Amino acid sequence: MTSNFQIIGVYPIKANEPCHLIEVMIHEYNDNFDWGSVTQEIPGVSRDNWQAVYDEQLIDQNDRAAHFAFFFHYLDFSKPLLTPSGQVVLPKPKWWMPFRLKKIKYYPVD
Repeated sequence: MTSNFQIIGVYPIKANEPCHLIEVMIHEYNDNFDWGSVTQEIPGVSRDNWQAVYDEQLIDQNDRAAHFAFFFHYLDFSKPLLTPSGQVVLPKPKWWMPFRLKKIKYYPVD
């Protein structure tokens, strides 16, 4: 069931390593949402070493859904994103950033 985790857009950002800003809507969101389980499989590598969400930020929330954006390094568009709601196919990246996301700044991971 992937309907609870909906990708709105994927946007490449300028960084020292490949990185994208991913915008999502999470329906039936609650504070127990496990951001650490949002990842992509890397065959032959321990799950502890898979890429994970970086700097998730709440954009808007109401009683039915929450609108978030987060960064993800080394995104592989040939693989789905794994979420608590199941696998979600990644859309093609958009080459323009919507104005609503312009305030979100990327700070490199040390």
